[in-house]
Amino acid sequence: MRHYPSTLSLILALALSSCGPSKHLAAPPPASDALPALPPSEIDLPIKIAGRPLIATADSLIPKEFLSDKWPGYMQPSCDFRYKYRFVRSGFTVHCTNNRLSVALQGHYQVAGGRCLCAAGKPVSPWVSGYCGFDPEPMRRVDLSFSTQLSFQPDYRLHTASGADQVKPLDRCTMSVFSIDMTQQIMDSIGASVNNFCRTLDVSIAKMNFSGNLHQNATRAWQKTAIGPYGYLVVNPTAMRIGNLNYIKDTFAISMGITCRPELGSDSSNPARLPPLPPLQSGNNRSGVTLYLPATYDYGFINKLLNDSFRNKTFEYQGQKIILKGLTISGMAHHQVKVEVDFGGSHEGQFFVWGTPTLDTARQELRVPDIQYELKSRDFLIRLARILFKNKIRENVKGNSFLDLAALLKANLPTLNAQLNRTLAPGLSTTGSVRELKMIALQAGEKNIQAQMYLKADIEVISTRLPR
Repeated sequence: MRHYPSTLSLILALALSSCGPSKHLAAPPPASDALPALPPSEIDLPIKIAGRPLIATADSLIPKEFLSDKWPGYMQPSCDFRYKYRFVRSGFTVHCTNNRLSVALQGHYQVAGGRCLCAAGKPVSPWVSGYCGFDPEPMRRVDLSFSTQLSFQPDYRLHTASGADQVKPLDRCTMSVFSIDMTQQIMDSIGASVNNFCRTLDVSIAKMNFSGNLHQNATRAWQKTAIGPYGYLVVNPTAMRIGNLNYIKDTFAISMGITCRPELGSDSSNPARLPPLPPLQSGNNRSGVTLYLPATYDYGFINKLLNDSFRNKTFEYQGQKIILKGLTISGMAHHQVKVEVDFGGSHEGQFFVWGTPTLDTARQELRVPDIQYELKSRDFLIRLARILFKNKIRENVKGNSFLDLAALLKANLPTLNAQLNRTLAPGLSTTGSVRELKMIALQAGEKNIQAQMYLKADIEVISTRLPR
């Protein structure tokens, strides 16, 4: 450790910067009591969902076979003709591009039919029957595909428009007994069954409304959340959006995002009434976090935070022991801050430092160009040190960086990145990294310190299984 005045100067710097954030200032802060308004923050999270669990779930929902009405009985569309069919599907492949989800599968069908003679609308002869795909014949093959167009509604409902795209026979069915090709009729019937299933699916999805659960979870965005010992964060969303669903390399991908005006501070109070959920906007997929974070801390909160961290900390240098008994920060007029340090150990006394903290945003340095100090102690050696080191302390503080914020923020990047790369729940995790982090404004007031921070990051959400 350096001589104790330098240590106390560092403590002052930490105290002045402990709130974090700032905006681009080339000169000392303006005389106003408020910093300039920040642009809104944009948070867009790409979401990747493992495809196999979803497809397995879909496989369990899509019928394994489609049957003619009254199966195994016959349908009789006319007096002289009757038939029945059974279609059994295999596994399927999925494609999804920009919210259009397509399902392709191959299946096998069998059909039996019969004819008779009719008079006055009634059968007057025995039925002459034929079949395809029944033992000992193999079942006939058919390719089938259907699709659904997804549309996310402003009220957080999901609208789908589903229908059969193709029913293509690979093997035809000609009943040689009465020389009739049943292929197209069976294809039309299978297509009608698939379309009926799609209509039922669309109706079921239309009844689903996610806004209730989303609003319940989104209320947290308007309520202040404790961020460890560092205060309370409120997100304040102003817009919510969702991108397009795509399926690439066995993975579903979509993005969700919000536009917001986050705030960090020491005030834990919440609004009496929460605003309604913003309408959901649909658009292209987006990614990236651009965060403008203002913070306001009152001095009582700062003092508690610092004393919880530094009270009774012991420092040693060249056989001298210094114990920090307490730190008190208070605001002064003209955007000045005063720090009072009580210390003991080899020497006892009080150290007062005050001045106007100024942020150099280009160099990311915190300076106090007008620093003043006062040392009170009963010890003669301490009083002598005040005289010997008076000019040296001032020139060091005024001539050099008071605190290298760039180095401080860089040293904390591993901790921040660790927060972006973690498991949220079984099968749910996030991955990402901070690309840029800097303070963009700092201003001290008589009651609190205001600060602003800018953060640029990439983060995505990965789900490897369906939630339970």
